[in-house]
Amino acid sequence: MPEFTSAQRAYIRKRTKVVELDPSEMAGELNIVPFLDVVVNIIMFLLATSLTIQYFQIQSDLPEYKAGVGGRSNKPEEQKLNLSVTVTDEGIIVAGSGGKLAPGCTTTAGGRVVTVVKRGKSHDWKELSECLLKVKQKFPDELDVIVTADPLVPYEQVVATMDAVRAHTAGKEPQELFPNVLISAGVR
Repeated sequence: MPEFTSAQRAYIRKRTKVVELDPSEMAGELNIVPFLDVVVNIIMFLLATSLTIQYFQIQSDLPEYKAGVGGRSNKPEEQKLNLSVTVTDEGIIVAGSGGKLAPGCTTTAGGRVVTVVKRGKSHDWKELSECLLKVKQKFPDELDVIVTADPLVPYEQVVATMDAVRAHTAGKEPQELFPNVLISAGVR
């Protein structure tokens, strides 16, 4: 067998060098560590947001969809109030099945009437509660109110309206007004 020179031996070593594989690549296994990192992060995010959603949830109901009535019943229908509170940029409009309430909440009025006029940058929640207290005294069994807001009204004012229609807090003890708040689409 012929002898190789040192240059030839170096060339042969360089060309025949065996590349050692990473232990995770030897058996053709997938590296699932990055996948597990993503899954753990998603689970942490879902846990954090679910607790936040429960904490900041406002108890309210959306109106129900009902199909048309097939026939008439013989029972006389009770007069429903259908109380509606609409928050606009000019003020708050309180309306029912009898019409819109005029300022002062003692009579109804037609046309474009604002029941509680906005003073300054904020609505007068105390005056709204006083007005709804008068309505509650006339309809003591009524529990529902529909709250509607102009899309330009800030969310905080809609929440404050919902608080004002639920309870009258001017006295020593809060009085329940209309606890079942239904939210309706905004008007423009």
